[in-house]
Amino acid sequence: MTGRGAWAAGEAPVWVLLSDQSPTYNEVVSALQAEWRPALRGRELVVLSARDLPASPLPSALITLGSAATQLAMARAEASPEWARVPMLAGLLPRDGFNAIWKRPPAWVSAAWLDQPFERYLELIRRALPRLNRVGVLLGPATQGLRPALAKAAADRGLQLVVGSVNQADEMYPSLRAVLADAEVLLVLPDRTVGDPTALQNTLITAYRQRVPVVGYSPALVKSGATLGLYASPAQVGRQLAAMLKPPIAASNWPASRPAEGFTVVVNEQVSRSLGLDVPDVTELTEALRRQEGLR
Repeated sequence: MTGRGAWAAGEAPVWVLLSDQSPTYNEVVSALQAEWRPALRGRELVVLSARDLPASPLPSALITLGSAATQLAMARAEASPEWARVPMLAGLLPRDGFNAIWKRPPAWVSAAWLDQPFERYLELIRRALPRLNRVGVLLGPATQGLRPALAKAAADRGLQLVVGSVNQADEMYPSLRAVLADAEVLLVLPDRTVGDPTALQNTLITAYRQRVPVVGYSPALVKSGATLGLYASPAQVGRQLAAMLKPPIAASNWPASRPAEGFTVVVNEQVSRSLGLDVPDVTELTEALRRQEGLR
């Protein structure tokens, strides 16, 4: 539902602010709307682009989709004490992208990150590539803090973590070569320091030449040469956003930030065959991961 008619209905609507009008954003909105009606007891969703964002009246809550919309919301909150008290939920951006915008968010500003739980990545590797035990990963400043938990999650699954640190761009290639010298599979996590498009393309090419399969976080990475991908689809993002906002919608009832709950597995069959890998069917992998997590 799009429009501004809900202002006069007594209970303020929830606004959804889009970074742009691309099909990805529209798919998120469609899924969000489909889940919203029964869950929110008639409270209206108002979908807005950046140019349509009014200064008043205030919504009961704001959902931002993408980095540009989240930045605009933060700027509005910084400029207005009234806006600073509006509960906000960000979607369609990774954890480090959200943290770069909201360095110290209040409890009523949170996000549904695009990042998958790293336990899920490691479980996918264990099931899809059971003969490969040494998992390489490059960690930048935004992900260095994950290292102890990553190592424990890997050990719990009989995997050995091979870690390379990248604190700045010129450390990328030496760290990648060092990790690939010992790793049997490379896990690429969303991290701005190691994940700019040029660096990612070089990572995929270098790993392929070393015959090391890559597990990535987006369908674009798989299309570009990663062997496996694990990501939340736009529809899954929309459903998660709706599920997180349970009534009553208020700052006192606001959900904490969390990683992606839904997931989609994708396999680059051409790369898999080229590397001599026998990767199970996507449906089989998806069902195995869901059973592991107790999902229906």
